[in-house]
Amino acid sequence: MADSDTNADILASVKLRIGLTDTLQDDLLNDLINDVNARVLAYINQDGVINQTVPTAVTWVIKDVVVKMYNRIGDEGKAASGEGNVSNTWETIDLSKYADGLDVYRDSSQSRRPGMRFV
Repeated sequence: MADSDTNADILASVKLRIGLTDTLQDDLLNDLINDVNARVLAYINQDGVINQTVPTAVTWVIKDVVVKMYNRIGDEGKAASGEGNVSNTWETIDLSKYADGLDVYRDSSQSRRPGMRFV
C-alpha cells in the first residue's frame, strides 16, 4: 500500500476490532499489515501483470486477515487448544477464501484454466 493514510486507516480499524486503545502494539500490527499487504499483492499478481498497490476496495481482506493473525500470536501452528471449559479452534489463514473479492483485480492476458492455484 503506497498511501500511508490508508495504512493508518487500516491500523485504526484493526485496533478498534481487537479492542486496543494504546499504541503499544502498533509496530506489531503495522508489521502484520505489511505482511498481509504483500500476500494480497502476490495473490493478485499471479497472472503476470504487476500491480504495485492493493486496491482500496479490498482493504477489508487485509483487516480480516490481520485480526486473525493477531489473535493467533502465541498459538502459531496449532489447529485447536483448550483449557477447562474453554476451547479455541483456528482456521488456516488462506487467501483463496477471499478469491471472490480478490480475483476481480487479477489482470489476465489468458483465459482462466480450471485447476488449483497455490498462494
